[in-house]
Amino acid sequence: MMMSKILFAPHVEIARGFAQMSALMATTLGPNRGVIWNRIGSGKPERLTDSGIIARRVTELNGVGENAGAMILRGAIMQMHERYLDGGALTATLALNLMESGSHMLAAGINPMALRSGIERAAAAAVDAIRVNARMVTSQDELAQVAYTATGDHELADVLGEMFEILGKHGAYVVDEYAAPLLDREYVEGGRWEARPAARELMPPASADLTLDQPLIFVTNDKIERLAQIRAALEAAISAPGKPPLLIIAREITGEALTALTLNHTRGTLTAAAVTPLSMGADVQADLVDISLLVGAQLADHAAGSAAESARGAWLGRARQVIVKRDSLTIIGGAGDLNAKQRRITELRTQLKQIKTPDDTWERLRLRIARLSGGLGILKIGAQTFHERDMRKEAAKKAVRVLETALDGGVAAGGGVAYLSAIPAANAVRGGSAEENAGVDLVRRALKAPFVQIACNYGRVHPYVALHDVQQEGATVGFDARTGTYAEMFDAGILDSVPILCAALETAASAAIMALTTGVVIVGK
Repeated sequence: MMMSKILFAPHVEIARGFAQMSALMATTLGPNRGVIWNRIGSGKPERLTDSGIIARRVTELNGVGENAGAMILRGAIMQMHERYLDGGALTATLALNLMESGSHMLAAGINPMALRSGIERAAAAAVDAIRVNARMVTSQDELAQVAYTATGDHELADVLGEMFEILGKHGAYVVDEYAAPLLDREYVEGGRWEARPAARELMPPASADLTLDQPLIFVTNDKIERLAQIRAALEAAISAPGKPPLLIIAREITGEALTALTLNHTRGTLTAAAVTPLSMGADVQADLVDISLLVGAQLADHAAGSAAESARGAWLGRARQVIVKRDSLTIIGGAGDLNAKQRRITELRTQLKQIKTPDDTWERLRLRIARLSGGLGILKIGAQTFHERDMRKEAAKKAVRVLETALDGGVAAGGGVAYLSAIPAANAVRGGSAEENAGVDLVRRALKAPFVQIACNYGRVHPYVALHDVQQEGATVGFDARTGTYAEMFDAGILDSVPILCAALETAASAAIMALTTGVVIVGK
């Protein structure tokens, strides 16, 4: 039986765990560096460059405190990966610097709560400064530069730059895999909604995605509970030539209706899927109306006199393809009437013009217009080997997420330069107690860490000499680790997404604070 282990005042041990985990991530900061993963017994080493994937490989370290520190930092990195598919290495580098310096201050007797206050105030000030100085991206070249900074793949970056210039941040982006070498794109009428599957049993057991080709689609604003509410849709799908898949989109799906769908699906009688929109309030009905229009379905709505129980097979819509994921629904090539869609788009644009100051309603209308206008791009990726194709596919997904955030929040000078420019703002919040100011100093020093790490990874220049040199230049001058030269970051096309920069700093500060304010580590069965 395992005994509980208790470690008091664990900051030194936690810092060592931070250091071990961060060292893995830090090697991927900047271009051309990676980590080799060799699974015991596989005999096939794998090169990894994505911090989220690397963090996932590390499940435990020896030592109670070291393992606690590593897992705190691992959680922060995975949080960034889940939200942005990027920024994990930045988070690790910032958090390690905060933790190492902070543990020395705790050893000197500084109050951890005062240290926490200083860290939070300085980090918030730095984040505000980075956001204020953000530049919006508009041109295809700028978009391609952002994608290249995220992936290091010029060809892929150029294709994504074109796609995002055409479709914008409200477009839906799908990656199709091919067995032979290929990189191409296709633009298709379609839209994407935030939605979730009604039951995990309706999704493939080993995949997060379900693709339905040429499905019949039943859309209802009613709460679906009884079999009678979906009987017409089931019968239409089962009796249709070729037995096409059936997709049900409803405000809510439960009870015997969901059970019947699941049984038909798992027994192979019919390929079925059911999703519910994740929008709230009146937005749910608006989404269901738009989807009905897009696929050519009649919306079943009890409140409007067309309850689901009275549905007929003719009420069902069609689409070329539907992709269901754990948090989204993508509809490609809806069979709705083009004139009806255009009338709705015109109505929405009229409402949009009546809003003088952009707000949530304005953004919502823009999104609805983009969906109905057919903003969907298919990125076609193939390669000689499965591993090469998977690597490029993951890079594409990462670049798409980064570009979406960049279009939302703008970009800043890359290569750690944006953090250097935020140092004066962080330093300006000094003025509290000496112990709080110590926390401010922690953030001020940590903001230099990403730049120093990138120069260190380059390996042929002294990192602190490079830091001194760029700090004598303009606010957007940095070190180009691709060429080993100093450059104006915007001219060199080294751009970082501002939302990711800010989230990395906030996440790193949160992880470091959690570690620095931990007084005891307990490990038990």
